[in-house]
Amino acid sequence: MYAIDDQLIDRARVGDDYLQPLLAAFHRSPRRRPRCLCSASETGGVDMYVARIGGRYVLKRMPGTGPHHAPACSSYTPPAELTGLAALLGTAIREQPSTGLTRLTLSFPLTRNSSRRRSESTDLAPDSGSADVDGNRLTLRALLHFLWDEAGFVRWVPAMAGRRNWPAIRRHILLATQTKTTRSRELPELLWLPEPFTLAQKADIAARRTAAFAPLLGPGKHRELMLALGEVKDIAPARFGRHKLLIKHAPDCPFMIEPDTLTHLRRTFATELALRQGIPDSKLIALLTFGVTAAGVAIADRIALMSVSTDWIPFESVFEHTLISALVGHGRRFTKSLRYNQPVTSPLASLVLTDTDPPTACYLTTGATSGPPALTDANLPLKQWIWNTSVDPIPAIPTTVSHTRRTGPARTPSPRENAQEAPDQAPTQEAPPCPTPSPHPTDHSTNTPCTRISANTTS
Repeated sequence: MYAIDDQLIDRARVGDDYLQPLLAAFHRSPRRRPRCLCSASETGGVDMYVARIGGRYVLKRMPGTGPHHAPACSSYTPPAELTGLAALLGTAIREQPSTGLTRLTLSFPLTRNSSRRRSESTDLAPDSGSADVDGNRLTLRALLHFLWDEAGFVRWVPAMAGRRNWPAIRRHILLATQTKTTRSRELPELLWLPEPFTLAQKADIAARRTAAFAPLLGPGKHRELMLALGEVKDIAPARFGRHKLLIKHAPDCPFMIEPDTLTHLRRTFATELALRQGIPDSKLIALLTFGVTAAGVAIADRIALMSVSTDWIPFESVFEHTLISALVGHGRRFTKSLRYNQPVTSPLASLVLTDTDPPTACYLTTGATSGPPALTDANLPLKQWIWNTSVDPIPAIPTTVSHTRRTGPARTPSPRENAQEAPDQAPTQEAPPCPTPSPHPTDHSTNTPCTRISANTTS
């Protein structure tokens, strides 16, 4: 439910014919703020802004307001300090509500000097989360985490079961890139994800891929690089001492790997490679920079890996996989935390249960890690659940609590919860039904008592 000027909008009932012109008017007046009414504690609502993504106007949460939404709301995010995101906000990741853009500062190059030695392109990519990483820039691994986070695949509710597949992953990640830009180029023109492969369309898919790679074939020593994201099928030996990275849905497009690049990959992402070998139903996601030779051969430059479960939820250990599998099996709701640039020794929450009251931050500790950090905002209540995986079996998981007392009746699953919605639906458009706002809004809200608008209302 949203408050837009003096109207109370139920997104589940209002059609786009009415809503899109209304959002377009707000987009032209960026100082006007729609409000999400998900949280009873925010009597005037939580301010939002309107962005234009893929030709559509969508509601987006304001930077830093994710924890102020109700846990059941699609705009809710746990406090950033529970993840590796906090260190990057405002530096490597700069959201600009006035323009709707997010500017990213990267730690890796998107050009390559052909005369540079190969070793120079691999020893500067501490994507394992080294403490020496520049916190003002996104490593390749951090960018992969950011894309997964923005696409909504860190969030799990039971309605998502069986609805995530590569077409849905690809569609949502491409949507997530629409308002992202780097210093020199727009992210959508940099990133390639393989189309879902079908034998009948093999030639057409190859032609579109060739066209996408064409800008990399320019003359000169300085060659442009692109980003590729996909599920790893295999890293297999190739002829003449090289290896090749095979991506699912792109069987005719191997990425060649030089020996020193492979050595760096095996050392930096040994854990991810071992998890893929040890957990048969897991998947391995790769984000890589690559160039194309004059002969049309794709050469991987840098590679980052991430382990995900059969439901495409990231994890970084067997213990975390066990916890996630138990939560999914019991129909729980949670949001997975990602490390971005942070090392494995940082005491970050593994995930946050969003079906307890208040939400529960779950920590997996060992003898080599310290305890949970204190939250900087005491007004954001969180419980803690700690599993010392070195000595203890998994403790009892906190029981679920209905959110009906705080957010009203159960809602229709939002687009973020349905990974197979139509491509023209954006993942941040819906929130749960919530209480009617107070007739005395807060100082930060825009306003006045609201009139309820449903699909049958035209004015």
